[in-house]
Amino acid sequence: MLDVPDIQSIRVLHQRGHSERAIARILRINRRTVRRYLAEEVIEPERRMHLKEPRPSPKMDPWKGVVAEWVAADRAVPRKQRRTARRIYQELVRLYGADVSEVTVRRYVAIVKAEQARRAYVPLEFRMGEMAEADFGHAEMAIGGERKLWPFFALRLMASSARFVMVLSNENLECLMAGLVAGLEFLGGVPEKVMFDNPTTIVKLLGGGKRLLTPEFRALCAHYGFEAEFANPGAANEKGGVESLVGWAQQNLFSPIPEATSFGEANALMRSQILEWAQRTLLQDGVLVLDRWAEEQQALGTLPRQSFPACRTRFVRVDKTLLCQYDGARYSVPPQYAEKALTLRAFWDRIEIADRGTTVAVHNRRPRGDVSLQLEHYLPVLAHKPRAVRHAMVISRSEPDIACYRDAFLQARPEAYRELVEILRLSESIGLGALRLVLQTAERHHAYDIESIRALHEMQREPEQPGALPLAKLSHLPDIHVAPTSSADYDALTRGDGDQPS
Repeated sequence: MLDVPDIQSIRVLHQRGHSERAIARILRINRRTVRRYLAEEVIEPERRMHLKEPRPSPKMDPWKGVVAEWVAADRAVPRKQRRTARRIYQELVRLYGADVSEVTVRRYVAIVKAEQARRAYVPLEFRMGEMAEADFGHAEMAIGGERKLWPFFALRLMASSARFVMVLSNENLECLMAGLVAGLEFLGGVPEKVMFDNPTTIVKLLGGGKRLLTPEFRALCAHYGFEAEFANPGAANEKGGVESLVGWAQQNLFSPIPEATSFGEANALMRSQILEWAQRTLLQDGVLVLDRWAEEQQALGTLPRQSFPACRTRFVRVDKTLLCQYDGARYSVPPQYAEKALTLRAFWDRIEIADRGTTVAVHNRRPRGDVSLQLEHYLPVLAHKPRAVRHAMVISRSEPDIACYRDAFLQARPEAYRELVEILRLSESIGLGALRLVLQTAERHHAYDIESIRALHEMQREPEQPGALPLAKLSHLPDIHVAPTSSADYDALTRGDGDQPS
């Protein structure tokens, strides 16, 4: 049987007036064949041959379950760290002494991967307020001049497709809780359930489908009154809603690559773009996302009056250098708390240190190996040990402007440590920011004594605006009536008349 292109050639030549003999000669086929295909009324489409799928060798039968389990487990592992077919063969031989060839294992691994790739899914539908899905994604962004791949928290209401995205510094427990708290407040209520992956920051897999939640995350769930659900390991399709949200955010919110001076500015930009999207985007039934979102808010649980403190609480001990440690970074406290135990609350962006409920120090969160020092914590100690001011780490690392003045001061007056400390302690009365400005001016004018610093501060202070004088203070003055002056009186003065105006 000729295929369709050859039949087409016969019909085309015939349409152009060629005889059956001429067509047979041109195409080098039998004339009876030409006559038969010209007589057919309907040309059947080409039937394509389908290759049969390879059948695994019977020698693989004892090891099929093991191989399928390994391939499925590798779906949760980064691609470059997954077992190759050769590695699977080597493991079968080493662990089980399998009597099977590497080629046979390779063929079966290909079959298993093809079967796992061919999956059918069921379209899902959710009640209003029933379900939300949460996950982390990554996108490149410039924040505070640092351009890199930042993590972001994504939360999606499944019924209305309302969504929330928040850029964070990490994927730890504090960041996840902060993203979830901010997301629930942005979406306007609490769903019945929130589905997560299986991050080790909030859940520990115990085997047999059992999970153990961390105490902080359990408290957050109880505070907002939702049930936490978790997808099966490696089954990203079970939370496809938020997976698609991560991809949408990367293509829409982070393209082109945005820039922001701070996390606050970056997240304000995310919120405004999401609201704009909700106001102009139609769902499949023709309803705006914003309208369906408002409808789902009526079915969500009420937010608590007080937000959950999205932090991890730990007890820490302060050492002799007034430093306490958390997550590999160190933070300073006032001198009266040296060698005492305090309570540290670690938020995603800051560290709060308290003594019996009273906050004694607040720091921006620092990366592992770094240290955060505050000058006011060390001023009382420097007053007792003034010579330490020359090499004080709190000045060198935390106050570069003050460090420049300190070095110039001690070069001009090498032994005046105590007076330098008195200058630094002016920050207790005028503020650290004002002291920085004064010392910048003092260094330019080579002013290296405390009286000059005080004078420069007075010169830089803005003059106070006079306040309104209360009317009660004017009551003792006599009431004097001043008659209005007419324009004729001014005319007389300009003419030089001898008579004075009356």
